[in-house]
Amino acid sequence: MSEAIRESAPDSERQGLIEAVTEDAARYLGLDPFQNTPKGIVGVVNDTVMKLVFGERVPFPAAEEPELLLGCLWGAQMLRELQWTWVNIHRGESIDVAVASPSRDMVIYPFTFVASCIAKRRICTVLLSFNMLLERRSAPVFPEGTYEDVMAHVRHIVPPYTLEEKSWPGSPPK
Repeated sequence: MSEAIRESAPDSERQGLIEAVTEDAARYLGLDPFQNTPKGIVGVVNDTVMKLVFGERVPFPAAEEPELLLGCLWGAQMLRELQWTWVNIHRGESIDVAVASPSRDMVIYPFTFVASCIAKRRICTVLLSFNMLLERRSAPVFPEGTYEDVMAHVRHIVPPYTLEEKSWPGSPPK
């Protein structure tokens, strides 16, 4: 039997931190939320995760945590484009920060997903999931209130690169 999921709103301190980290991430990556589209920003998030997976340098200060920077920036675009909401998800004693769809049929745990991609060298599906959600817009996919983790369901049919070598589009020839 699965544990019941509860939701709460992030307190004002956490919300303020998310907003500040989002601004920092955009600045480090040379993005302007007033000029760049959400899809363009999510594309940069995806590319930056891929660079980190391959051990490449990214324009973040050494003291910063990439999963927090990229997770905040990605989540902010979900709010901006799809009207999702930052939430705390409670499962038993654990609490995780997520973005949730308006009908609460879906959630994304952006910090957890980005950290997992980097630590486990996974193919990044941030942009793919965003594009899929843009197509869907507001129509619920799962029963309302089920908080289904979107990223557990998103896979590339043909991966855009392999993890054995740097092989994504635009990489320099060997």
